[in-house]
Amino acid sequence: MHQVRTLLLSSLLLFMRLLQNTLFIFFISFNTLFAFGADETPRIAGKLIDATNNQPLAYATVSLLALPDSVLVDGVITGDDGSFSLAPTLGEYVLKLQFVTYQTKWINVTLDRQNKSSDLGNITISPSQTELEEVVVKGERTQMQLNLDKKVYTVGKDVSSIGGSASDILSNLPSVTVDVEGNVALRGSSNVRILIDGKPSGLVGLSSSDALKQLQGNLIERVEIITNPSAKYEAQGQGGIINLILKKEKRKGINGSFIANTGYPRNHGLGVNMNIRREKVNFFVNYGINFDQAPGVSFTNQKFELPDTTFYTDQDYDRLRGGLSNNVRFGIDIDIAPKTTLTSSFLYRHSKQQNLSDLTFTDFDENRTQVGYSLRQDEENEIDKNLEYSLNLVKDFDRQGQNLTATIQYQDNFENEKSSINQNFGASKNQIERTIFQKIDNIQGEDQLLLQADYIHPFGAQAKFEGGYRSTFRTILNNYLVEEEDVSGTLQPLDTFTFDFTYLENVHAFYGIVSDQSDKFSWQVGLRAEISDIETNQESAITTTQSNKNYNYSNFFPSASLTYKLKMQTQLQLSYSRRINRPRYRDLSPLGSFTNNRSFRLGNPELQPEYTDSYEIGFLQNFKTSSIYYGIYYRETEGAIQRVSPPATAEGFIFSRPENLGLQRAFGVEVNANQDFTDWYRLSGNVNFFRQKIEGSAYGENLDAETVSFTTRLSNNIKIKDKLMMQINFNYQAPVQQSQGRREAITVVDIGLSKDLWDKKGTLSLSAQDLFNSRKYRFETNTSNYSSYSEFQWRRGPQIVLTLNYRLNQELNQRSKSTAPSKGGGEDF
Repeated sequence: MHQVRTLLLSSLLLFMRLLQNTLFIFFISFNTLFAFGADETPRIAGKLIDATNNQPLAYATVSLLALPDSVLVDGVITGDDGSFSLAPTLGEYVLKLQFVTYQTKWINVTLDRQNKSSDLGNITISPSQTELEEVVVKGERTQMQLNLDKKVYTVGKDVSSIGGSASDILSNLPSVTVDVEGNVALRGSSNVRILIDGKPSGLVGLSSSDALKQLQGNLIERVEIITNPSAKYEAQGQGGIINLILKKEKRKGINGSFIANTGYPRNHGLGVNMNIRREKVNFFVNYGINFDQAPGVSFTNQKFELPDTTFYTDQDYDRLRGGLSNNVRFGIDIDIAPKTTLTSSFLYRHSKQQNLSDLTFTDFDENRTQVGYSLRQDEENEIDKNLEYSLNLVKDFDRQGQNLTATIQYQDNFENEKSSINQNFGASKNQIERTIFQKIDNIQGEDQLLLQADYIHPFGAQAKFEGGYRSTFRTILNNYLVEEEDVSGTLQPLDTFTFDFTYLENVHAFYGIVSDQSDKFSWQVGLRAEISDIETNQESAITTTQSNKNYNYSNFFPSASLTYKLKMQTQLQLSYSRRINRPRYRDLSPLGSFTNNRSFRLGNPELQPEYTDSYEIGFLQNFKTSSIYYGIYYRETEGAIQRVSPPATAEGFIFSRPENLGLQRAFGVEVNANQDFTDWYRLSGNVNFFRQKIEGSAYGENLDAETVSFTTRLSNNIKIKDKLMMQINFNYQAPVQQSQGRREAITVVDIGLSKDLWDKKGTLSLSAQDLFNSRKYRFETNTSNYSSYSEFQWRRGPQIVLTLNYRLNQELNQRSKSTAPSKGGGEDF
């Protein structure tokens, strides 16, 4: 690890020198290239600023009204930097600027032949001195905003998930599913890239599924779902990108929130989000501590049909997983110049878990007569440590929209799982004949350095060029040791399951994007080039056996999107992108777990990347009390990766490993809708209907499979009294046919209540997740000589959570102020 850190720091110093010279040439080149005057397209532009602290106001509503009748003709939502741009025809207008809890501002604008463009520069608005009830209601909504390349869901007053984890929040988002092991899928694809604040993060760690369960949901402000990422984003992730944006208050003074929760089964936590802002300095800190213990159960009924015999095995699995976890993130924003901000942040996550499991094997002959019994008891202690250091520079130039950002981020992640296993064997539960004792020591470590620079250069009336560079240097070490006690009581390593595995991945990327917009059209085209250098090394810890693999390849990833504005509240969007899914180190590493010594999840060092071309058409309509989004998408994947099983062994052992099967096609229709029926009842829903087909073979078996399925979600928001809200969520996933089996349907109901206290400075919430204990994952598996039926519950429900949230110097509507009404519609949770 020390040598790796030395190499990374040397690379960092070299990069800084290269970056300084490159940016100098970069600025001169682009200023020369685009130093021509604006075209003749009419335009109104500006940037909305908070009058109290000079910070930009993102997601504010900008409406353009034509005079003299004040007819609404156009409108936009301000970007993350508070900027906006409109392209109307010549005429006289009044500009209406609105933001939740802020005073509405009106500006008269005239465009004629002499003055076809109006750049209003920075526009300041002040907080309102009065609090209107209808504004509070809007502040409770979770909004969906449609941009050129992403949908934004602001996590509002989702009472069914309050006190829950990041996994609980994601499981309630449209088209997102979370499976039995916590793996996230988007539109049926599990190859999704999870980012924190737009970057890989230590909060996700080596195992994103476990980390998302431990990340407190109260740290998250909004979620961005990017189904067709542009060339600006890294190309990794077949299904797209899910970006979690963490909370960071932008108002002056001392403000924040405190949250405490308790629940059954054991789920107790505390959280703090605080900001201290002065004129040019902002200090922020987020901290969460949580202790939980989640009981889980599963069973698998197996049938083995070998050439000379048939036998059965029933597996029953009882476990209790949980422990103490801490997340802390703090940093400082410094305005080192009038238009330059430097942000430094540090993140640390530490968790200590104890996982207890009892795994029972009951063996039967061909007549279903019991012939064997085994009880395998595993006590696992796991320690996770994740550190992240980040330095980010944002430079705005005098020209509206011209911007430079540069980021340096370093991660140091560590996991250590130690298990002590006792296994008893016999003809039956009361006839134990022998016992074995095994110990497992699984050490995993990761170092990652990220270097990134992005530049935006506007030209013409509303066109702009975006370009950037990104490099990641990643090293993962996995030392796996399995020992078994011999007859003398001495622990001896098992050669087959003892190894040292190293994964090195360096990816360098460059991209360029050109975009423009007019009165009705917005378009964007881009190209990304990525150079991948991957090396794996597997070495036996006992013998001299060693295996090295090297992969070097370069790829181009184009993207394009076109949006047509039919009228103020209706948009039509077409998009395309090409993506890559590089095998994860867990897909290449020799062994995933030894807890079940009859069923093994193996890696495949020969695995190659899969490539996906993704197409999408989206149509969005907004009405006075409702909004609806229709999406049609098509994905075609070359070299599709799926985990499959070869035939079972004569001893009844099952292995599975990922393979490049062949061509996979997926076609789907997605609908998101919401409706305000009355001022006390709001309904929102989502349905994703898809057809998926894969063609391929492995182990001499034809693995072609086709499925037609759908997922749906309904959310009912009921206002019982002025300060009392109820929410009922219903989720359903229809059965899915797979290459070697079938996943059965899943139905889940969540319910929550919340009440405002202490003049709306506090909120008390009660939620019940998986109310009817129905979140059960059921699978059928079939190979040439093996079949099984499994039922699995990661967390046996229901889970009841009571949460108290207190806000310091924050009004109720301020905590969700970025949920101002948007032309993207209102996805309510």
